[in-house]
Amino acid sequence: MLNLIPLPYKSEDKYGEFIINSSTSVYADHELAKAAEAFVSLVEKVCGYRIHTVLSKKAAVKFLYDRVQPEEGYRIECTTEQLNVYASGYTGAFYAVMSLRQLFCMDVPEKPTVLTMHAVSITDKPRFGWRGVMLDESRHFFGAEVVKRLLDAMAMYKLNVFHWHLTDNEGWRVEIKKSPRLTQVGAQRRGTQTLAWGKPNIINWVPYGGFYTQEQIKDIVAYAKARNIMIVPEIDMPAHFAAAVAAYPHLSCGGKQIEPSVRHGDNADIIACAGKETTYKFIYDVLDELCELFPAPYFHIGGDEANKKEWKKCPDCQKTITEKELKDEEALQGYFNNKIALYLKRKGKTLIGWNEILTTDNLERGVVAQYWTSYRDKNVIRHAADARKFIISKHQYFYFDMPYAKVRLWDTYSFEPEDIALSEENSLGVEGPLWTEWVPDEARLQFQLFPRIEALSEVAWSPKEARDYDGFRKRLRKRLVALDRLKINYAPENIWDKRGLAANKINHAFVRRNAHIEYERAMRHRRRAKNQ
Repeated sequence: MLNLIPLPYKSEDKYGEFIINSSTSVYADHELAKAAEAFVSLVEKVCGYRIHTVLSKKAAVKFLYDRVQPEEGYRIECTTEQLNVYASGYTGAFYAVMSLRQLFCMDVPEKPTVLTMHAVSITDKPRFGWRGVMLDESRHFFGAEVVKRLLDAMAMYKLNVFHWHLTDNEGWRVEIKKSPRLTQVGAQRRGTQTLAWGKPNIINWVPYGGFYTQEQIKDIVAYAKARNIMIVPEIDMPAHFAAAVAAYPHLSCGGKQIEPSVRHGDNADIIACAGKETTYKFIYDVLDELCELFPAPYFHIGGDEANKKEWKKCPDCQKTITEKELKDEEALQGYFNNKIALYLKRKGKTLIGWNEILTTDNLERGVVAQYWTSYRDKNVIRHAADARKFIISKHQYFYFDMPYAKVRLWDTYSFEPEDIALSEENSLGVEGPLWTEWVPDEARLQFQLFPRIEALSEVAWSPKEARDYDGFRKRLRKRLVALDRLKINYAPENIWDKRGLAANKINHAFVRRNAHIEYERAMRHRRRAKNQ
């Protein structure tokens, strides 16, 4: 059994082992030199010595340019004497290095003097181009070092999209130089709800805040790029906009002064006014600055859960509906989305929104929908028939803030687009969101994400016919040693290996409370085990 996550497209075991020691040499064609250096640095970090980079193709390890390999694909040919990596560029070669990291067991507790891997032939390429993780930093702010550690873990498993949810009702987390009150006011709140919706009055009245400067954003984007990860920012609009309205009340229909939400679910009626040109001017200014910081060809605007009660009362919104001959407030959101989509298009970017943006027929053709709601959303199916593209984040499979009792590891691992009436051709790929209402720190973040990230990576990368949950569990158990060395606070097996509770029979409030209980029990069990 090849101990590798995610499983490659094709592999064949060979006889014997290849050994790396202090006298091993490495050669790289010019196109793959950066990937070879990443491999050399990994060996040095693990073993404490630096293997030699040479100009001769007689080296034991070679990184060889091969233009027939797909952009994210690679080939590894390993015998007892030679280890050759073939790729058409840095991306594929980097993913080969990530595979070698696991095959050489580089994430081990002790410093070995030699590294060994079984001889093997691997031909590899991804199933989906979009293999993502979303982190919500509006509810809880983690900071650059936590984000970088998450990016490192994503790279290990060939995940290539970091969807960064930077704004919501509870906080605005990115510096906008033209609108300084967004971070002066919108990034701060008076306290934080600490328990789930079943007990809404339990508030920790400790001032809470934080945001990323533009220089920090640039640094993180560059860090991600070196790991083949594209960062897609999300500025949620027109709903989930309370932090922006707290800073600039004129952006809402009523202009009422509010504050960033302390309780999750507060300010649910607050929405950007879609009838004022000043609203669009503000949004365009924000996009101008952020499009310079994030080079990705995508920009996420949320677009979900837009309560249009204020629009129905707003004279500016009603005037726009009349003048633009729009059917109703739903069509007004389509008008809003299209204005933003066209502005982004002029900047070479495609708009993404959660699948609620599909409630109207007047949506720009190129807009991508991220599908998270019910099992078979009729609007999604209708737009899929019209060849629209989707990112799949169905909460029954991929919402990683949910307890393992609801979104089981088996649920995530077993997902196929056909389960929700989509085809592989409609799907850009899959993404696992982590909403952080109840995720206050890195330890809880890691608990919710690991080992779900491993399951997600195999769904996103490996061929459907190669996947087998029992085999995955065996490989995953071997990876837990690596997660221990990396000090990742993963969920223990007695939590993630359950196949018990029916996911659609647990009410929402119970689910969130249960996530808290599940975590606390697992941590108590882990502490007791360490003390024995």
